[in-house]
Amino acid sequence: MTGRSSDSIVRRFRPGDGPDVQRVHREALRAAGTDPEDVPGNQDLRWIAETYLRSGEFLVVERDGRVVACGGLLVEGGTAELMRIAVDPAHQRSGYGTAILDGLEAAAAERGCDRVVLTTAARQAAATQFYADRGYERRDTRQVESYELIVFEKFLYAV
Repeated sequence: MTGRSSDSIVRRFRPGDGPDVQRVHREALRAAGTDPEDVPGNQDLRWIAETYLRSGEFLVVERDGRVVACGGLLVEGGTAELMRIAVDPAHQRSGYGTAILDGLEAAAAERGCDRVVLTTAARQAAATQFYADRGYERRDTRQVESYELIVFEKFLYAV
């Protein structure tokens, strides 16, 4: 699954992308006011191929030979979970987050999923608005350590 605009390409993760994906993830968290070292449970970024590519998906946006956005999809039954969606702060508001989200939703539909869920921190206001603007509905909140987490859900409908 790939897509291309005049200056970027959306493509599947390759093993050599690991350091760039980790950099994008760290920088995006910092820009949103979160210390990346304080975020629990992000060890999956060390084993992206093993974690995501067996039954799910992990996409990156490459621009000028460099990864500027990323996101993963885990699949369990008819439910897909979006994970680690991040855009390099220097490239935010350029449509790359939407490109990743569209690609992951398409991958979920291809795998027979009828709904997509995700969790994001309430302090990441731009992310919570981004998902709401794209049809995701807030379903739950929970507290994990110092983070208030919001659970979003969207149903995928066959066209």
